[in-house]
Amino acid sequence: MSTGRYFPSPPDHVPAGRMHEFDIYRFSPGVNDPLEQWGSLLASDAPRIFYTHHNGGHWVFLDYEDVREAFRNDSLFSTYQTPIPPIEPYPVMQPQGVDPPEHKTFRSLLAPLFTPVAVEKMKAELHRRSGVLLDAFAGRGACEFGRDFASLLPTGMFLYLMGMPEDRLMEFVHLAEVFMRSNDDAERATNIQQIYTVIGEYLAWRATRLGDDLGSVLVKARDENGQPLDHQDVLNCGFLLFVAGLDTVTSTMTFIWRHLAHNHAARRALTAIIDDREKLSVAVDELLRMHAVPNIYRRVKKDMVYRGVTMKENDRVVLPVSVANRNESVFAHADTIDLQREINNHLTFGAGPHRCVGSHLAKTEVTVALQEWLRRIPDFEVPAGAEIVGHMGPTLGFNRLPLVWTPAA
Repeated sequence: MSTGRYFPSPPDHVPAGRMHEFDIYRFSPGVNDPLEQWGSLLASDAPRIFYTHHNGGHWVFLDYEDVREAFRNDSLFSTYQTPIPPIEPYPVMQPQGVDPPEHKTFRSLLAPLFTPVAVEKMKAELHRRSGVLLDAFAGRGACEFGRDFASLLPTGMFLYLMGMPEDRLMEFVHLAEVFMRSNDDAERATNIQQIYTVIGEYLAWRATRLGDDLGSVLVKARDENGQPLDHQDVLNCGFLLFVAGLDTVTSTMTFIWRHLAHNHAARRALTAIIDDREKLSVAVDELLRMHAVPNIYRRVKKDMVYRGVTMKENDRVVLPVSVANRNESVFAHADTIDLQREINNHLTFGAGPHRCVGSHLAKTEVTVALQEWLRRIPDFEVPAGAEIVGHMGPTLGFNRLPLVWTPAA
């Protein structure tokens, strides 16, 4: 945990023309769709780089090139101590919350575990788990998608990979939801300590029962001198795996399934290629582009002028991937979902040295879920009059997504 001071300066350096009031945690009146809320900025008079007073004050980048530059340029934009609203001490999540080159130790440890080859070996378990979840409700003709499927598949897979007891699944779902969605200082501080306690107790238990799971890899890891890695760094890495592996895939799936529930043609198109690996991969990439859930945070490393904009050391910057992925200069007909879009340089998994190390697993989880679901439930919809409850914050998604269908005879 950090003991430094990383609060942003008062926005005296921000001219009035760069100010735009936007709260990344709240919807505007009458809006309940996170993508609509963020997309409204592109149609507004907001500068493409603007500052808002909300949540401690921070910048927002709207253009694709600026978002990508902030991802890639770690000499200007740090991943260390970036929370919005600011909170100290805050977890130094390894390797995502550490700037190069210090991030290499844990990134080098994790990267081989999530290569395409490694993830391919996980697919059978993903298919099995998806099938078991579907068995519980497919015959009912209805489910609450987030509660019954989207939250359970990635969380269960995380527990499986870590070698953690699966009877704690719902506890972990709740902890991840609070971490990703709360902007209450006291609640967030308590939640962080709860997650650290869970990870610390688990790693101490795993140290006496080493196996070939991800938790054992963390415990057994050694530095170049053959010494165990710093215990706090190991905890911080476990913390990252906990929060990154649970809520983001869940939120992504709620967007994709909502889209499919409203689009018969898209369901038909996906069902037709469900066993064509190459075409399905292209289609899933497009669904990931259009339904990107992360709002990634960065911290300005030093006083500077970036593209004519004065920024101060410790200023926070929000990088809304959902907005960057709809840049017309990069994606032709950017607001249209093209399941055959082969050139797709989306930023859903970031870019540069901190590109999501688990991106192959995340995409595979979504792909397998689509395969198993559409084989069993090819047609489904949101029931008339149903309330779909969205959420804002560092991840976008829906807390509640009811779905109905006609069960197979």
